[in-house]
Amino acid sequence: MAYKEIDESNITLIDSVSSFIEMIRQVKETKEAQDGTSTELYFRGQETEFWDIEPSIFRDDMLSIEHKLMQIPLQKSPTEFRDLNSMFDIMTKYQHYGMCTRLLDLTTNPLVALYFACKKHGTVKYVTEDGEVEKEPYGVIYYTDKYYSSQSTDTEIQIVSALASYDLEKENTLSDVLERLYHDRIIDERTKDNWLVNYGEFVKIIQNNYMVMPTYTNERLRKQSGVFLLTSLFSFNKENEVKNSVISKAKGKLKEEFSDTCFYISGEDKENILKELDLYNINEATLFPELEHQLSYIKYANRNLVNPVTDFTKYEEESASNKQDIGVKQPELEQYILDNFDDQFKDIIGEEDVREVLNIIKEHFTVDWYKRNPILSKINMSITGYYLKKCQSRDTAKQKAEQIVTLLNQMVEDFITATDERGE
Repeated sequence: MAYKEIDESNITLIDSVSSFIEMIRQVKETKEAQDGTSTELYFRGQETEFWDIEPSIFRDDMLSIEHKLMQIPLQKSPTEFRDLNSMFDIMTKYQHYGMCTRLLDLTTNPLVALYFACKKHGTVKYVTEDGEVEKEPYGVIYYTDKYYSSQSTDTEIQIVSALASYDLEKENTLSDVLERLYHDRIIDERTKDNWLVNYGEFVKIIQNNYMVMPTYTNERLRKQSGVFLLTSLFSFNKENEVKNSVISKAKGKLKEEFSDTCFYISGEDKENILKELDLYNINEATLFPELEHQLSYIKYANRNLVNPVTDFTKYEEESASNKQDIGVKQPELEQYILDNFDDQFKDIIGEEDVREVLNIIKEHFTVDWYKRNPILSKINMSITGYYLKKCQSRDTAKQKAEQIVTLLNQMVEDFITATDERGE
């Protein structure tokens, strides 16, 4: 699948952490000047611009089995959830461990959202005026200022969380649902009877979304300044007899919940911004306290310190037949290599590289050539390192080094053969 190329003249591009911070400052100041009060912004970063904004339960028709996903873990591992006081808190724990839920992760820290928007996705195809190209997609940061934060103990949050755990393919009339909410002690009898007649308030509750500050928390949530958008989106199909009106689960897109203004990061800038975020102590290790992420960050942070490593060569005791090099006079061999170097290597080494490669070979002239397998391996490693710094491609560097070492080995063989034929 190929995606349409974005017109960068119509979007707000971020190319550094400082430029992003300045833009957020301007957004916040403008909003507060308009409203005359302090404004809380909530952010979400996504690594591609073509992803919809939706909670995981809305994907792959998982919404049809939401009630099972909500109930089965409680039956299988009840002790894991015994200290949690509400269905919302249980849903929060599900979200932490990767279960699909109707919670959408957001953050109050714009730099955390920027980190997630800069995560590498992998190249995809784009359609441009010149044809198809493959490149890393744009990251995008959405924000919203339209919500006041709710608590997990609020009645609205308890109602939506409870409905998420109900099988609305069965007991799904207004009367059924209100009766169950009453049975679960989420609403009282007076409220139940009132909503059977004045149902508008209840419908509004189950069709709104809510920004919730979680009471169940963990180190990851704290480090990411995490909050949740609890999506509702329950359909209400009114019948002539209101109590028989049907309530059903439905999915929808959430872009309208966010500002029309969003911030884009080109794929080419992602890595540089991640490096800059690291200076602000925003990285995988600080946002994800679990051990696997700590180790992953250590590997990432040290990736540029690697040096070429030689391939394994099994040691073999030299037999008499393999020691024909011993009689070779080393100074004569070294002079032979120097005298014939330009002519032998002119087709595979550029003029600008001859001096460096020759110096690498000369550094290893002190080793007896009858032990040349180890020395050729060292030369290979050193030449690979030289070309790796120059061309930044490990495969190209290794290929060039192997060509040079193969030809060097052949020069030694030719010299030994010529020496034997002369009887020296």
